[in-house]
This record gives sequence, structure tokens and C-alpha cells, in this order.
Amino acid sequence: MRVMLSFERPEGSGLCIMVDLLRASATITAALDRFREVIPVADIEEALEYSGKGYLVAGERGGETLPGFIANSPIEVKNYSGDALVLTTSNGTRILESVESDALVGCLNNLDAVAEAARELSDEVEVVMAGVNGRFAIEDFLCAGEIIAAIDGEMDEYAEASVLAVQDRSLVDDAIRRSRSAERLGGLGFMEDVEYCIRRNITGNVPIYRDGRIELME
Repeated sequence: MRVMLSFERPEGSGLCIMVDLLRASATITAALDRFREVIPVADIEEALEYSGKGYLVAGERGGETLPGFIANSPIEVKNYSGDALVLTTSNGTRILESVESDALVGCLNNLDAVAEAARELSDEVEVVMAGVNGRFAIEDFLCAGEIIAAIDGEMDEYAEASVLAVQDRSLVDDAIRRSRSAERLGGLGFMEDVEYCIRRNITGNVPIYRDGRIELME
């Protein structure tokens, strides 16, 4: 199996795994325990239109919860349930809208499950790091490295570099906690979310994005 790593948007048109560790990937993965589907939208205005139709909406910009929305939080989202959750985030939902094919949503919480699903679905997969507002995010790079290591395929050089960076999990966890994203979330009172996002293999959920919706892969 061939595995590639890219930043912000896929370079190919095949299967992708979107990685936005802090926090969209974990929020989506957790939400599918409580909702049948997640509807990712890039724009706040579109999310508000859904809210006006009675949908529950979650979202943030720069980590701060939007007024009238619930937080983009894997912990908070578990307090709600329903048919669909609408989610708009600074990075992850924007990345999904750029994907032309099926995309899995990967994080540390579903590390082994998403790697196994990728192996089952295709002989080639591209892991796409969301980053932060067009900037490299170390937490996404390290999460991607763990997913790619679990897939255990033939890697391009970018993918191989990410795997080499995750040989010591204690160093990985420390780097994630010290990342700019984690520091900002901590300052906003979301450090518990950061710790949750670092937990590995706590769920078998594998979200799959198709036709503008995210559901559990069956």
C-alpha cells in the first residue's frame, strides 16, 4: 500500500484521511456516538442558516466558540444527541470541502481503526494535514505520523519524515501539549480537550465524508 502526506489540500483524487487533531477530527469522531451524521460547513453564515432550520450547530474561530453555537469540543459534544450536528471550524471543515473523493477522518482517538479502514478501502491513501490558517501545525504532523506508521505501507518522503518523528510517544505528547494550538486552547479553558485528543485508540469509530456529509463507516 502506498501512503502519501500532504498539507491543506490533497494532491491526488483518491482516498484521503483528514487530520485536524486539535480538535475537529476528535469532535467529529466523538459526535458520531451521539448523532447519525455530521454536516461540515466552511462558512459561519451557512451554519447559521442550518441553525435557523432547527439544526444543532457547533463551531469556533481561532479556538473560540462562536456565539450561539456549542463548542468544537469532543467532550462537550457528548452532552448532546440528535439526527445531525452541523460543524464549522477554522481548519478541518474547510479542508473537507476541498476533497474530491471519499475522505476518512483520523485522529489519535481512532488511530488503529482509521488505519485499518484505509487498508481495506484502497491500495493508496493520502493523509492531509489541516494546519492552522495556512500554517504548519506540529500536532497534525505528529498525528499523521502515527496514523501512517499504523497503516505500514510504502511511504513518500514527507510521510516517512512524519513516521520518524513519532518514535517516542512521550516526546510526541509533550510536543502536542506545547504546540501553539494547545497553548491557545488552554488559554481559552479547553486544556481538557487537548488531553482528550492525545488519548489513543479509545474508539473504533471511523468517520467517512461523502457527498457533503460525514457518517460512520460500516
